[in-house]
Order: sequence, then structure tokens, then C-alpha cells
Amino acid sequence: MRLLPFLAAVLMPCATLAQGAETGKDIVLAGRDFQERLGETSKVSGDIIMGVMLTTDAPGAAAPAITTGRPPDWTTATDWSPVCVRLVSKDGNYEAENTYMVRPGYGAAVAPFPYLGKHAADLAARKAVALVRAGRCGSRNQPVLPSLWRGPEQADPTLHVYLNTAGNPAMVAVGRRGELYAGACENVAELTGLKYTAHCAIPLDRLPAGAEPLPLSFFVTRANTEEVFQTDLLRVLPDE
Repeated sequence: MRLLPFLAAVLMPCATLAQGAETGKDIVLAGRDFQERLGETSKVSGDIIMGVMLTTDAPGAAAPAITTGRPPDWTTATDWSPVCVRLVSKDGNYEAENTYMVRPGYGAAVAPFPYLGKHAADLAARKAVALVRAGRCGSRNQPVLPSLWRGPEQADPTLHVYLNTAGNPAMVAVGRRGELYAGACENVAELTGLKYTAHCAIPLDRLPAGAEPLPLSFFVTRANTEEVFQTDLLRVLPDE
């Protein structure tokens, strides 16, 4: 009996990719069902980086429309490339995390990751952020891809990073030694906003174009201690 859940976990992604191959879709959901949760309480999270976007977290009338640029290795890949897309509302009542698969040899400049959930209206009306990582969900060490959250018309020349710092002061540095950019993050803590409390705005013109990952470092001051959190950014934009 224990073998059945294991076989289902192994075979389900295979069946999904086979379906994608048959239908000609370039980007498909890795699992059978879209994983999301909408409730009246917020789940506690230890993650620091909650959103990396080319738009702010402002609510709007449109349903979620997550898009990214195309990393160079998608074009040369001979197998499907996994991508993790996580959506989180500021009040923490909504969360979704799903792995998508990108077809080998993907050549389009823009990669759309369709919202397949049942709460589009609820999500559109909330402050919320998106975090897109190259790789399957479950790893926090994969590079981040900047994403458009509610469509290209809301894009601006700024990389918006949202952090879960519990209201503590934070700074951001770009580059191995912060040589590309360094600055303080804005405190955006609210009584009803539990999932992220800091907003780091990084001018895009301070981020050099290229295929090499850019190191992002975040410094969070808690009491008299400074903690450092790092991730890599793939500077691929949907309009390039």
C-alpha cells in the first residue's frame, strides 16, 4: 500500500509533461492540481525573501499574470526546466507555491506562468508578491528571476524586493562586495501585514545585463546582531 503514493508522486509529473508534449504547451504545471490556500489566518514562515518583482505589491482589478524573462539555459536545454512560482498576500491569508516545467529549447523572450487557481478575485484585491526561482519548489538556494506580477503595463525601472524581517531594519547590497548598489530598505510593516515588512527598491540601471547571476545580500538588524541573507539574481527581463 505504501508503494502507491510513491508511484503517484513519480508518475504524475511524467504524465503532466507528456500532456504538455501532446498539446504543444511550452509551460505546464508539474503537478496535477494547482496548490494554493486561502484562509482567515496566516501561517508562520521562516523565509526572508518573499517577493522579487518589477512591479509593486499594490492590489488591482486584474487577475494575477506572472511573467518572467528567459534565462539562456532554457534555450539550450534538452530536458524540461523546472521553475518554482510562489504567491503570498501581505496579510498571509493567501499562499500558493507550484512548480512549472518549461519546454526544452524554449525561445520566446517572455515566459508566462498561468494562474490556475480558484481565488483570482480575492488575490487581485490584496497586496501580494511573487517569487520565481529557477528549480523545483522546496529549495531556497536557486537563483531568483525578476517577475511581472500583474501584467507589463505596471512595470517600472525598479527591482522591488520584499522581505520578512519582523519589522527589523534591513539593507540591501548588490555585487560581491556591494559595489553595484547598496541602500536601506523601507519599513512597510502593518498591523494586518504579517508576511513581509521591508521593501528594498533597487534601480534596474544599477544591475548590469548578462547571463551571470548577480549576488544580492540582505542585512537585517535584530537587537544588537546583524544577520546576513544571500541569494543570486538572474537579470533576465520580460522585455529583453
